[in-house]
Amino acid sequence: MSKIIDLSIKEKVYKSKKLQLSILSNFNLEVAAGEKIAIVGESGVGKSSLLNIIGLIDRNYDGEYTLLGSPTNNLHTSELAQWRNQKIGFVLQESALINSMTIEDNIKLPFLYAGSGKKELMPEDFQSVINAIGIKPILKKKPLECSGGEKARAVFARGIIMKPQIILADEPTASLDVENRERIVTLLFKMNKEFNTTIITVTHDLEIANRHDRVIHLERSK
Repeated sequence: MSKIIDLSIKEKVYKSKKLQLSILSNFNLEVAAGEKIAIVGESGVGKSSLLNIIGLIDRNYDGEYTLLGSPTNNLHTSELAQWRNQKIGFVLQESALINSMTIEDNIKLPFLYAGSGKKELMPEDFQSVINAIGIKPILKKKPLECSGGEKARAVFARGIIMKPQIILADEPTASLDVENRERIVTLLFKMNKEFNTTIITVTHDLEIANRHDRVIHLERSK
């Protein structure tokens, strides 16, 4: 399998009004195309920060990052936005839905951002995702009319709808019951099998983590 991610972080410094914290010191990660990687560790060790770096959201770190064979450190803002939209699917905790839009329009939003000449949403693909996740009854609702679990499933649908090469999932099943948690995991792994999608999942659920190909344990910097 070809290497899709080659990341070397010397240090990432997290700053707030009250503290300055060094995380992910001397951290290296190589991921092959089509791998399923789980990231675990206690709160505050940098799991979400690592996903943001991999997803080209956070560039404020000391290190080098090659994604899909291309160095990312010198990418322009427009190039970063294009890569995030077309190559990476985000299922992040902070991925807020737009309250003025229906759930259906929220899910289809990546295709609007893609612009002309890019991927087109096929109706059968949309219905397949909706049916697999079980959110057809809420498509015409606004986010404020939905439960936390319903919104979590909608965010997941939006993250995978373009069939990206890489899916970054931050606690994708945290607010779901057992049935819907299994729906999400099954669909995630189905995409991995059918499209060779690379999956990187942050989770506190060790049962889900152990169903991935590799489990990476993050620890506090000493």
